[in-house]
Amino acid sequence: MEHSLIKTNFVGKDGFRWWIGQIAPDSVQAPQTKGVAKTGGRYSKAGPPPFSNRYKVRIMGYHPYNTVELSDEDLPWATVISPPGYGTGSAGLFKTVRFQQGDTVIGFFMDGDNAQIPMILGAFGNTKSRASEGAPLPFKTFTGYTSTLKEPSEGTLHKSNSTGARDPESPKNISASDAKKVADASGNDNKAFINSAVGKVIHLGSGESKMTEAVNKMKTGVEGFTQELDNLKASLDVNSAFAQDKINGLIQDKASALAGVGSGIVGGMTNGLYEKMGPMLNSGLVGLYDDVYQKTFLATMSPALANAAGIAAQESMLSPIGDLEGLLPCITNKITGNLTDSLAAILGSVANNVFAYADCVGDQVTGAIMNDVIGQISEGMAGALGGIGKLMKYMGDFSVDGLLRNGVDALLGMAGLGDCGVTPSPHTGAAKYRVGFGPIVQDAPDLSAIIKDANTAKAISDAAALAGVPLDGVQDILGGFSLLSGGISNAASALGGGIGDGIRSCSGALPTLCEPPKINIFGGGGRDAEAIPFYGNIVGDVRKTGSIIGIKMTNPGNGYLYPPFVEIVDNCKQGYGAVARATVKDGKVNEIYMVSEGENYPIEEGEPPIISDVTIINPGSGYEDGDTVTDDFDNEYDVKVSSGSIIKVTPINSKDITDIPILTVNSTTGSGALLKANLDVRPEFQGEVKQVIDCPET
Repeated sequence: MEHSLIKTNFVGKDGFRWWIGQIAPDSVQAPQTKGVAKTGGRYSKAGPPPFSNRYKVRIMGYHPYNTVELSDEDLPWATVISPPGYGTGSAGLFKTVRFQQGDTVIGFFMDGDNAQIPMILGAFGNTKSRASEGAPLPFKTFTGYTSTLKEPSEGTLHKSNSTGARDPESPKNISASDAKKVADASGNDNKAFINSAVGKVIHLGSGESKMTEAVNKMKTGVEGFTQELDNLKASLDVNSAFAQDKINGLIQDKASALAGVGSGIVGGMTNGLYEKMGPMLNSGLVGLYDDVYQKTFLATMSPALANAAGIAAQESMLSPIGDLEGLLPCITNKITGNLTDSLAAILGSVANNVFAYADCVGDQVTGAIMNDVIGQISEGMAGALGGIGKLMKYMGDFSVDGLLRNGVDALLGMAGLGDCGVTPSPHTGAAKYRVGFGPIVQDAPDLSAIIKDANTAKAISDAAALAGVPLDGVQDILGGFSLLSGGISNAASALGGGIGDGIRSCSGALPTLCEPPKINIFGGGGRDAEAIPFYGNIVGDVRKTGSIIGIKMTNPGNGYLYPPFVEIVDNCKQGYGAVARATVKDGKVNEIYMVSEGENYPIEEGEPPIISDVTIINPGSGYEDGDTVTDDFDNEYDVKVSSGSIIKVTPINSKDITDIPILTVNSTTGSGALLKANLDVRPEFQGEVKQVIDCPET
C-alpha cells in the first residue's frame, strides 16, 4: 500500500502499462465533446467551450464487458496526446481530434499500476461496420455514425453503377453566389457545399505578345475580382460595417496583386516614350545646329565660326536632354509606387457599378490605368521639358501626352513589349481557366480600341472640367469611363454634342434575359466546329432550368490536330457543373461527350431528345447471340454479335431521354463491351404503317 501510494521515481520509471480500448458511445461523451448539459438531456454550445481532447474509453481486460457492472457514463476520461503537427490549443493553434464512437484506440496509464490516468496514443483503422442489433455494445463492432453525424444515403454525391458507366453528377462544391441563386430558386440551403475556390479565374500563358499578355492578365484579374466580390456579397449582409470592411479588404488585396501587372504597362509606356523621343530630339538638335549655323555664317561669313557656333549650341542642350532622359526611371518608379492606390480607386468604382463582368469592363479598367499613367508621366516631365525649350520649335508637334496617345503605337511600339514585327498566330488554346467550369477562350484584346476609348474618356473629363460639370476624383484622374461613376451621365448631358459617343458601350448590369447555354469549341489547331446542347432534369414552370445531358455536332469543322476545348457558355453564369470533352478523327471533331451534366442552366423550350444511335467504344469479347442491351429508360435494342464481339447496336424504339443514359449489356459469358448512346432530336412523323410485306429468302 505504502509502495503504491508513495512513488520514489519520476513518471514512467515506475512502469509502463499500455492498453487497448474502445471509444464509448457518443451519448456519454458530453460535455467534453458537446458542451454544457441542459434540461431534458440535451446539450448546448453555450457556456465554457468543451475540452474535445478527452474521451470516455472502455479498456479491454480492465473494465467489465457489460454496462451493468460499469455503465458507459461512469467510464474514466482518457486524454488524447496530440501529434506535433496538431498543436495544443495554445494561442488558438490546434486541430480537432476526430475519434468517433466505436473506434479502437491504444494508450497507456500515466500513473502506472494505479491505472487512474489513461492516455490515448492513437487508433486502429476502422470501417463503417455496425453490429447486427444496431445498438452500441461494449467491445462489439458498431458504427461511428450518430444522430448528429448521419450516414449519407446511397448516391448522395454521385450516381454510378458497378461498371462505372455513368460519370459523377455535377459537383456539389459551388461558389457562394451560385449557392445563393439556387437557394433563392429552390429554397434549399447549399452552405455545406460552398467552396471559395469555385469560380476563380486563372490566366494561362497564350503565346501572344508581351503587351497583349499584360492586358489579358489585367482583364483576367478584374474578372476574378468581380467573381470574388459576388461571392462575398452573397455570403454577407452588404449593408453591415463588417461586410464593407471585407469588401474594402478585397479591393486592397486585388489592387496590390494587379499592381504587378500594371507596373509592366507603366514600364513599357515610359520605355516607349524614351524610344519615340530619341529621334525627335535628334531632329531638334539638327534643326538647332542648322539655325545657329545659318545665322552665324550670315554675320561672319566664316564657315568655321558658324560650325563652331552650331556645335556649341548643340552641346548646350546635352545636359538638359540628359536630365530629361534620366527623369524617366524616377517617374516610372513613382507611378509604380502609386499604382496600387489608383487600382484601388478603379476597383472601388467597379464594385459599385458592375454586377456582371463583361469583356468591355476589363478594357475600360485597362484604359483608365493608361490615362492615369499618361497623366502622371506628362505632369512629371513638364518641368524638365522647359530645359529643352530651344529644341521644341524644331521638333514639330511635340508633346508627351500626344506621343503616348498616338493610337495603338503607344502600346505596341514599346521597348520590350512589341510584337517585333511578327503577327501573333491564331488562338489555339485556352487563355483562361475558371475553377469548377473549365477552360475559357479569351480573344486577343483590341489594343487600338482600348487606347481610343482612353483618349475619349480623357477628353470627356477635360471638357467637363472646362464646363464646370462636377466629376468625382476617380473620373477626374482616370477619365470619364461609364463604369467609374454615375457622374458621367451628368457630364454627357451638360456637354452635349455626343462627346461621349466615342466610347464603346459597356454595361455592368445583370442580363435582363438569360439565354440558353451555347457550346464554344476552340483550340486544337482547327476551326469552324459547331454544336448544340440537349437538356434534361428540367425543373420549373415559367423559368425552366436543367442540366446538359448531351451535345450534338452540327459542323465537325476541319484542320484539328488534337481534341479542342469545349466551353459551355452561360451568359447569366447561373448554371454550374457541366463539363464536356471532344474527340477528333481525320481532322474533324467527330463527337462531344458529357463528363458531367451540371445543373441550373437556363434552357429553351423544345422536345426531349431520343437515342439516335449507339457508338461501340469497345466491342468486348465472349458475347453470344441472344445477349441484350438495356438502358434506364426502357428502350429496346437490336444487338449483333460476331466472333464474340458486339459489332452493332441499333435502338428499336425511341423514348424521351431526360438524363445521361446508361447502356448495360446483359450477358452471362461476355465482358469488356463499352457503349455510348448518342442523342438527337426526334425525327418528323413519317405517317402510319399500312402494310408490311415480308419477302423471306429462298
